[in-house]
Amino acid sequence: MLDKDTLRGQLISRRTFLIGAGKFGLLFLLASRMFYMQFIKKSEYKTLSDQNRIKMIIIPPVRGQIYDRNMNVIAKNTPCFRLLLDKNINPDFEDEIKIIIEILELDDDQIKEINKRTKKAGRRVPALIVDCLDWHQIAIIEERSEMLKSLFVDTGSIRLYKYGNALAHLIGYMGRVAENEKNEFGFVDEDFRVGKNGVEKFYEDTLRGEFGHKQIEINAHGSYVRELSKSLSTAGEDLQLNIDASLGQEIMTYLNPQGASAVVMDCLDGSVLSFCSAPSYDPNNFNFLSNKYWTNLIEDPYKPLINKIIHSLYPPGSIFKLITILAAMEAGTSPGHVINCDGGPMLGGNSFRCGRLSGHGPLNMHDAIKHSCNIYMYNIAKIIGPERIIDTAKRFGFGSPTGVDLPGELAGFVPTLQWKQKKLNTKWSLGDTFNLAIGQGFLLCTPMQLSRFITAIATDGKLFTPKIAKAPPEYKQIYINPDHLSFLKDVLHNTINTLGGTGYSGKLNHSEICMAGKTGTAQVLAKKNSNDDLSRADIAWNRRNHAIFTGYAPSDKPRYSVTVYYDHGGGGGRAAAPIAKAIMEKVFERY
Repeated sequence: MLDKDTLRGQLISRRTFLIGAGKFGLLFLLASRMFYMQFIKKSEYKTLSDQNRIKMIIIPPVRGQIYDRNMNVIAKNTPCFRLLLDKNINPDFEDEIKIIIEILELDDDQIKEINKRTKKAGRRVPALIVDCLDWHQIAIIEERSEMLKSLFVDTGSIRLYKYGNALAHLIGYMGRVAENEKNEFGFVDEDFRVGKNGVEKFYEDTLRGEFGHKQIEINAHGSYVRELSKSLSTAGEDLQLNIDASLGQEIMTYLNPQGASAVVMDCLDGSVLSFCSAPSYDPNNFNFLSNKYWTNLIEDPYKPLINKIIHSLYPPGSIFKLITILAAMEAGTSPGHVINCDGGPMLGGNSFRCGRLSGHGPLNMHDAIKHSCNIYMYNIAKIIGPERIIDTAKRFGFGSPTGVDLPGELAGFVPTLQWKQKKLNTKWSLGDTFNLAIGQGFLLCTPMQLSRFITAIATDGKLFTPKIAKAPPEYKQIYINPDHLSFLKDVLHNTINTLGGTGYSGKLNHSEICMAGKTGTAQVLAKKNSNDDLSRADIAWNRRNHAIFTGYAPSDKPRYSVTVYYDHGGGGGRAAAPIAKAIMEKVFERY
């Protein structure tokens, strides 16, 4: 039998063994884990370590400048001073924000914006708190720099638009990246700006350039240690437009601020010389957009944010009668075909009358266009049917985008017999044909489509793709009987330059240059009775007819076309033609 000392020794040895084995097992597990992390998972943990130690900073490129046809700067980058916040410097940065709000005497909208930016600001990168500081604000901040440890003034850049509201709809403006754009620009900070409308948006890729980047090392507190690598950004390309910016400034003064637009196109190559839409806005205000300014814009009943030339749809009115006449001639109807205008109505009641209630008497095609007679168009449309009119309209680009180099262009609409049956579950009526013949009813177009149409008439069927930026001409040749186009051009000359023509008020005050063209009056609401004149100035603005003019000059050798759409302006001859006249005279004064 073993004595007590021997038993105790054996017990101690067993315990020692178990403890030693346990320690060895723990050491083995630790060594295995270290081996796993340092060798098997080496790449993954190195990446995680670098993400904590190394920060990638995107270097935005310098945006390209925009010039007009005469190399006048339209949009450029200009330095500005910004107030940035670094939350790592002082944990009591919120007290500094309160000081800034007080000393800069900011309004409620600005305070809300600052608080919003402060809340969203992270600790890894200084955040923009106030942009576009003026010299007075900078001086106030510098005087109190001892109290503002977390805040500092930095130099940034903003987009400056020299011609302000005159070219706002054409050029567009800059804004922060929207939620639906973050997949494309997800690596940039929230203050990076991109083109939001007009040329700025359409040519974003060209103007923006290529991003650069640099890698910096940071410590555990997120502070800068050293720069590891750097790749410079590539500046965006400059862009030259066909637009004459100063001409656009002058044309804007001719347009009614409640609603009007004007397009001037070069008949030689389809380039757009002027592109003006009213009312407008100042794109420079979008550099430091306030809620108050934005609210005023979106609540304005005249819709200043809408580009009326390509984003608004209107009835073409009497301008479309040129399509009806072309369709009739192409169908074999002689220009000498006479129809008696007795003033109407054509379908009983007060429906489908002529603009001249007493009628025009016997008219041929020439006089029907010159006097813009509705009854003649109704009768011609009955003879040839709606399909020929629809086909001719589509050949001249109605119902399709013009392809102008601007974003969001609307296509307009040309109704068809099949569309009405499918959409409204009713057959095409004779009344629909009458409406179509005079540019009313379901038919809709943009002022840009009217501009391209009249340019095609002036150029013997060249349907140009309008060009805002400098680019080679692009057009589709429409094959129309040259005699028919020649007849139409002769009528358009006489409509402006002979007494009794609806466009006589557009006759140029020039001894050598004559303008050819057509007036239009597009009805907005139905007449209450046959004597109701919806073009007179004493009725409510939104009930008044739209006034339209489209034409070109010189009439014998077309060089420029002009299209004016005057929202609720009344009669085309009275309201739109004089504006077109002033614009064309200004064009020939310059060119």
